[in-house]
Amino acid sequence: MLALRVAVVDALARARGKRYSTFDVVGAGPRVVAGIVEKYAEVEFYTYENAPALLSKAADIDVVMISAMSTDIYAVKKLVNRLRESEYRGLIILGGPISFEYVKVLNEVPVDYVVVGEAEIPLTKLMPALKNSSNDLVSVPGLAYRDRGKIKLTSSHVYTPIEVMESIKPWTRVNEAFKYPQIYRFYVEVVRGCSNYNRPTISLPGRECINCEKCRSPVLEERLSCPMNIPPGCGFCSVPYMFGSPRSRSVKSVLNEVLELLQHGARRIVLSAPDFLDYMREKTVKGPLTDPCYPPANIDAIEELLNTLTSIEEVKNGKAVVMIENIKACLVNEDVGAILGKYLKDTTVHIGLETGCDWFNEKFLGKPIKLKHVVNAARILRKYGLRPYVYLMTGLPFATSEVYAETLTAVNSLRECGVEKITLYKYINLPATAFENLKPVMVKNMNIVSKLKKSIDLYNLATKRRFLGEKIEVWFLEFHGKTYGYPVKHGPVVFVEDSYNRRLSGCRGLVKITDIETRFMKGRLVSVLECPERSQSS
Repeated sequence: MLALRVAVVDALARARGKRYSTFDVVGAGPRVVAGIVEKYAEVEFYTYENAPALLSKAADIDVVMISAMSTDIYAVKKLVNRLRESEYRGLIILGGPISFEYVKVLNEVPVDYVVVGEAEIPLTKLMPALKNSSNDLVSVPGLAYRDRGKIKLTSSHVYTPIEVMESIKPWTRVNEAFKYPQIYRFYVEVVRGCSNYNRPTISLPGRECINCEKCRSPVLEERLSCPMNIPPGCGFCSVPYMFGSPRSRSVKSVLNEVLELLQHGARRIVLSAPDFLDYMREKTVKGPLTDPCYPPANIDAIEELLNTLTSIEEVKNGKAVVMIENIKACLVNEDVGAILGKYLKDTTVHIGLETGCDWFNEKFLGKPIKLKHVVNAARILRKYGLRPYVYLMTGLPFATSEVYAETLTAVNSLRECGVEKITLYKYINLPATAFENLKPVMVKNMNIVSKLKKSIDLYNLATKRRFLGEKIEVWFLEFHGKTYGYPVKHGPVVFVEDSYNRRLSGCRGLVKITDIETRFMKGRLVSVLECPERSQSS
């Protein structure tokens, strides 16, 4: 039996080899993979940026596992080619959302295996085989590889039962992979899967909806399958197909992971879920949770989780913060607002709207979220001291000038209800989605889209004005001649002026905001509150 050494590389959101935003985000997936593998092998964890350190010891590594998204294929090619050109002679295994394009990957990138879908069950079968030098791969589900010039897939992807998820302890020794772990937002998975099993009810390439209404059925099990094989969920999103319906981790499991992360230097924890308000909502229904808006959020379970985590000493005394990210607007009510405000005051919350056109969202996107839902949610969240952010999208297939015009009008409604920021992002066709064969479309609507972009830029600039002259707490990172300040409770990044080479990386301090731009702010250093390498007085 071999003693294996495995390197897990987080290549998520590296696109062509570098990040262009959200430099402080660390996703949950690669840490879960490292936790699975650690049962069978010695594990080292690397960020994509730390790949040179991996290359320097490649001769001593038996297996390299890379986690990536479809949009990261160029970054993956760079890394794999560098590995193959080095002294590395071991196996390369690729996983993550990119795995659903395993044919493309295996044809274009010299990797040995692709683990398709969730990793827990495939890796618990693959790792013993590797340790025993076994070539019997048929029993490993969701494994794609080349065999005599042909690409084979052992089975379709498998969803991990919650009891198996609970049995895996994610890797938490973040101080070994991150020089300043305190500045990063570490995502801790609390819910896997999405409850929106609605689908676009339109004609798609090779998949024409027959209006059977199964995906809107009050019988939750009926929503799981579509007679025309249209993938579930919003037309642009792959989460329901890739990860299934929601499964929530226990409070104990989440607590243990958070405690270990804090012990290893983490200070910013994001409770990761496609929709945080789905947490334990599956416990309130019989069968799978496939309705995104009914029943309401499981308030008792959410309060138990948040109360437990905010009772941790580091969180109570302000040394660490707990945040959430995404929620569905249709689940927000006064009870939800009160609970989130009680435990997460002053933190940001993201809401997906995509367009301000209700009929387009429902029919063309398969998204049962209306503008009124988002406006109501934002008002409630504001009332209880949270900071709502809203996502809108351009380039969507089938979107007309009318759709963009209604979205432009919706910006005014979002302003009136107190949305702090609107994030406008481009549609990308992804595998395992209803729109996977539909390219972005924008040429016909460039004028109205340009007006929308300008309106949102002005909107975001206006909402940032409240920060001018304010002092906010940030974590500092010096990088490429600039000092970045990441707000402790999230928000726009701050470029700290006249502070580079002051050895601020990893420190927490106060900055006074002196100027604003649409995507960032500028600030002046006021004081250093905490620093890992020097005393406060130095």
